[in-house]
Amino acid sequence: MEDINKLEQERKELNTLINKGVSFEVKDIEFETHKRFFGLVKKRVPKEVTRTYKIEEVTLSTLDRLSAEWIEFAIDETLMKSADGMKRARGLAKEHAVRCARIIAIAVLGENRLIPYPHKGGTRWVEDVNAIEDLTALFARKIKPSRLYQLCVLVNAMCNLGDFLNSIRLMLPERTTMPNRIEENNGV
Repeated sequence: MEDINKLEQERKELNTLINKGVSFEVKDIEFETHKRFFGLVKKRVPKEVTRTYKIEEVTLSTLDRLSAEWIEFAIDETLMKSADGMKRARGLAKEHAVRCARIIAIAVLGENRLIPYPHKGGTRWVEDVNAIEDLTALFARKIKPSRLYQLCVLVNAMCNLGDFLNSIRLMLPERTTMPNRIEENNGV
């Protein structure tokens, strides 16, 4: 009974997290341009800024895009056990750290990563590659690996895959086109 209560409490916390979203801050540097001598001389002065980003529950479109990134995680465990395992681990860390930063960028942008592109017959939505790459570069440059890991786990939780899969499981036996067996197959 106690396990059921803990599970129910965990479910309530997850639903609260999904409904409210998660905010995080990233410190960055911007350059302000100061003009001197009637605009003939320009001086760039660095200024530290703190930007706040929010990860909310993702839509199915964003979930598909995130899945396309997740599928690219490929680690060959046999190569990791070889003599140059540390060298390979460093290479994988570089490659997959940027991918993790891209996952965070896609989750932060959500549907705002899509921009309308007019063409004959209507409007097509295309991905704003520049916005994704800019945020990816910022996150890869400014977020520490431990925080990047925490944010990736949060994105995974915000995808709400458990409820999504449960809804599919519940709909499976309720198909209207599902064949009904009239007679049992007696091994004939």
